[in-house]
Amino acid sequence: MFVPGLTVWYNVRSIESSLAFYTEKLGFKELFHNPEWGMAMVKTNTDNCVIGFSEAETVEPSTSSTVFDVTDIEDAVHKLQGVGVSFVGEIETIDDFVKLATFADPDGHSLMLSQQLTEL
Repeated sequence: MFVPGLTVWYNVRSIESSLAFYTEKLGFKELFHNPEWGMAMVKTNTDNCVIGFSEAETVEPSTSSTVFDVTDIEDAVHKLQGVGVSFVGEIETIDDFVKLATFADPDGHSLMLSQQLTEL
């Protein structure tokens, strides 16, 4: 019934600001952008995983996190901080399981980096 892939969709105040953050800071590729409709999509580095945006007058930041896996969380945090991404708190470690680092996009939607410490 389902095909491989996942789309996460966010309401945002500014398509331009969101595209700049997700492409310039996170390094994702723009797939679609229609300013007239107030919609855009970016392709993440995960196969068949995209993030879409719809411009809205009122935006409630998502408290559910979209989580991006990395191989070296300390290095990834350092690189993202270097391009202006601000993290919330320090890297958290759940022993023998995962390391996590939390940040947000321009609209306050919660995002995380994750480094697995054990095979899932």
